[in-house]
Amino acid sequence: MKKHISFLVALCLVMSLLAAGATASGGDAARDDLVLVLNADIATMHPSDYSTTDEHRIGLQIYDTLLFSTLDGAEELSPLLAESWEISDDGLEYIFHLRQDVTFHNGAPMTAADVVFSLELFRNSRYQGAVGEGLDTAEIIDDYTVKMTTAEVTGPFLESLGQLQVASKAYFDSVSEEEFAQNPIGTGAYKFVSHSLGSSVTLASNEDYFRGAPAIKNLTFRVLSDDATIAISLQTGELDFVNIKEANYANLEGVAGLTIQEVPESRFGFISMNYEKEPYNHTKFRQAVAYAIDRQNLIDTALDGIGTANSNLISPLRFGYSDDLPEYTYDPEKSKELLAEAGIETPYDLGVMQVYDMFKIQAQVIQNDLAAVGLNVAIEIVERNTMLQNMFNGDIGITTMSMTLEGGTEQYALALTSPYVGMANNVRYSNPEIDALFEEASHTLDEDACFKLYNQIFRQVQEEAVFVVLYNTVCLYAYNENLYVPALPLEGNFKVFDFYWMQ
Repeated sequence: MKKHISFLVALCLVMSLLAAGATASGGDAARDDLVLVLNADIATMHPSDYSTTDEHRIGLQIYDTLLFSTLDGAEELSPLLAESWEISDDGLEYIFHLRQDVTFHNGAPMTAADVVFSLELFRNSRYQGAVGEGLDTAEIIDDYTVKMTTAEVTGPFLESLGQLQVASKAYFDSVSEEEFAQNPIGTGAYKFVSHSLGSSVTLASNEDYFRGAPAIKNLTFRVLSDDATIAISLQTGELDFVNIKEANYANLEGVAGLTIQEVPESRFGFISMNYEKEPYNHTKFRQAVAYAIDRQNLIDTALDGIGTANSNLISPLRFGYSDDLPEYTYDPEKSKELLAEAGIETPYDLGVMQVYDMFKIQAQVIQNDLAAVGLNVAIEIVERNTMLQNMFNGDIGITTMSMTLEGGTEQYALALTSPYVGMANNVRYSNPEIDALFEEASHTLDEDACFKLYNQIFRQVQEEAVFVVLYNTVCLYAYNENLYVPALPLEGNFKVFDFYWMQ
C-alpha cells in the first residue's frame, strides 16, 4: 500500500512537471503571475527558525528539502535534493547521495557541506529542533555524499529529514545573521525579491531550477487579515489563491469563478496556560478551564461551524490517537467544583488574555464561558509577532490560538518536552517522565509498542490538562477556477511550482 501511494505521489509530481512545462511553453495565453495572502506579516525567512504557518509557506517556495515528503507521516519519502540513500543493516548509518545539478539562487553549487550545515541549523533551532532528532554525527564523504549516524535505532529519523530545508553554508558565513534571515538564498523554485514591511513579500521564478523553470514566474504575498477584504478581492480578481478562514467559507462557496478545496489538517485550537504562573500551575484549575468551554458553541460562533470538537492534543488523524482517550466535555458545574477544590474563590480575576486579531472572536467566546464559572479575564489584541514573542518569553499567563505540528507523531514532542519550553511548548510544561516516553517511542520500531507509548503520553497529558484543546480544523483554500492546483496533502502545504494557469 505504502509503495503504491509513494508511486502515485512520484507520478503526480512528474505529471505536474510536465503540465507546468507544457503551460509555460504554450504561448502568451496563460498568465504567469500569482497573488496570494499572508494573514499577518512575517518576522523571518530563516530556513529553520520559522514559527508561523505564513513563514513556513514562504520558506517552502524558497528552499528545497533533502527528501520529498507530504509531511503527513503516512507516505514513503521520495528523492529530492538527495537522489538516493542507503541504510545500514543495523539501522544506525545513513548514506545520502546528493544531486549534482543543484545550485543556489546565487549560482553556487549545493554540496554535502551545505547539508551538514543545515542539519546543525535545525538541531539548534528554537522552533524546529525535532528535525533530525536522533542524529549523532554527520560526515562529509565527498562533495555529493553525506553519512549520518544515530546513536540508537531511530524510527522517525528518515521521515524528519523530509522537512530539512537546505541552506547555503557559504552564504551564511559571508553575511550577518539578520541578512541571512531577511534576504534568503535557497535552491527552490522561487527566489526572494523583496519584503515590504506590513504590506507584501515578492518572489520571482528560479529559471535555473533543477526540476525545470516554474510556469508561474512572479509571486506576490499580500499581507491582509480582514476577511471581508479578502473575499471581495478574490471575487474581483485582485487575489488568486488564499487560505481562507471559516468565516469566509459561506461567503465564497458557490461563487462563480472560484474553486474551494477542503484539506484535512491536524491543526488544533487551544487555550495556553503558563505552568510557571499562578493559578495555571495547578492541575485542577486547568481541568476546570477544560470543563468550562462549550466547544461546539465556540466552533459555531468563531469558526462558522467548520471544525470538529476535540479536547485531546492529538488529532484523530494522527498515529497514537484512540477513541478511549479521556475527553473534557462542557460541564460548568464540574468546572466550579474543580475550582473550589483548587482553592479558587470566585469571582476570580485572571487579568489580561493577549491574543492577536485572528483569534479575537475565539477569545470572546472563551471569555464568556470562563465568566460563567466565575473566572474573569480581559482581552487585549496585540500584533501577532509581538504576541508570539511575549508568549515564547513566558510573559503571558493565558492566551488562545491554534497550532499545527507537522510530520509524524514524534513532532508533538515540540509541544510537550522540556527542551522546547519557550518554543512550541508555549505552556512551559516540563515532565521528565514524558520526556523519557517520547525518547523511548523514537527508538521503538515495533508499531504496536510505539502506539502504546504514544497512547500513554497523550492519556497522561490529557489527564493533566497540559493544553486545553478545543477543536480540530479543516484547511480551506479558495482560488481562481482557471488556476490548476493539485489535490493538497494533509496540512495543506503547497509549492507554487506545482501550480499553473490553465488559460
